Amino acid sequence: MASLMGDLDVRRAVHARMLRFARDRQDTLVIDELGLDHGACRIDIAVINGHIRGLEIKAEADTLSRLPNQIAAYGNVVDKASLIVAERHLMAASAMLPDWWGIVLVSRHKNGQVALKRLREERVNRATDAVTLARLLWRPEVVQVLRELGHSERTLRAPREELYGVLALSLTRRELGRRVREALKARESWRDRPRPQ
Repeated sequence: MASLMGDLDVRRAVHARMLRFARDRQDTLVIDELGLDHGACRIDIAVINGHIRGLEIKAEADTLSRLPNQIAAYGNVVDKASLIVAERHLMAASAMLPDWWGIVLVSRHKNGQVALKRLREERVNRATDAVTLARLLWRPEVVQVLRELGHSERTLRAPREELYGVLALSLTRRELGRRVREALKARESWRDRPRPQ
C-alpha cells in the first residue's frame, strides 16, 4: 500500500509549480513557516509582494484539527489565502473555509507525480486586524516606523504590545500593510533560508 502523501511532498510541488515565478521576482519574498501573533500560529508558505498571501497545506497525512484556529489567524493578517488540500480532507475543509479563501486540490498521479488543481480562486480578505498585522514586526522595526512618524522617544520606550497598538492607530490599514510588507522583505536574516528542492 502506498504511503500517505505528506506535507513535504506537497510543499515541494507548490514551490516548483505554483510559486516558480514568484520566487524569482526581486520584489517578492516567499517564506516557509511565517509565524503569526508571535508564533501562536504559522503560515505554511507566505508570499509577500504587493500583498500578503498565505498558503495552508493539508496533505493526506495531516488532520484538520488545527484548521479552524489557522483560518482565524490567517484572517487577521493575510490579504489572500488558499488551502492546498488532499481529496480525503476536501469536503470537511471546504465547509470550514470563508468564501475569500481559494482551494487547490492536491493529488498524486500513478507515476508518483504530485498534481495541483485550482478549484476556487482567492478573493481579497477585507477583515484584517491592524494590531495583529503590526505584530508581524519585530520591536526595532515598530520603533523605526513610529520614529519616522514623529512619535516621542518616551512613547518608543513603551512595552512592545503598547507599541503595536500605537502603530495600528497611527496609520491607515493600507499604509500599515505596506509598511509591514516592506519590513518583512527587508529582513536580511531570511535571505539565506534554504528552500525546498
